Amino acid sequence: MILQDELVDDFVAEIKSIHIELKLIVNTQLKTPKMDKVLFEKFGQFIDRIYGTATTMGFIEIGKYLQAMKAISYMSSQCNNEVGQKKALRMMMECVDNIEKIFTAVYNKEEMKNLVRIFTVEIAKAERIAKTDFQKITRKSVA
Repeated sequence: MILQDELVDDFVAEIKSIHIELKLIVNTQLKTPKMDKVLFEKFGQFIDRIYGTATTMGFIEIGKYLQAMKAISYMSSQCNNEVGQKKALRMMMECVDNIEKIFTAVYNKEEMKNLVRIFTVEIAKAERIAKTDFQKITRKSVA
């Protein structure tokens, strides 16, 4: 059990360091007059790092949510649909807040249940944006 706790501690430490980068990306995008595709791609790459670790460690719900956010970020980086990109940016802002909640939720089953409910709503939003604003995008990851 001690090894498992250490792995979770390492996971949380990794998320915290990536969280800082994600906040910087979102804040930079908010200050940019025109949506910057590179920032969407960078966001997706950082999310992908957490996604990989989460799924490997068995945090399936976190993985599903991050997979949806990664796809939305990458789709935003591959289009010129500013309306869709702005929706994605709002989701990215929510994602930064949700990732902060993961810090404690991985240690508390009740908090995780509440977070899973939020993830379900956010995944549905991501799917809706993908179908309406990014329907022409076929690649959901960066080559």
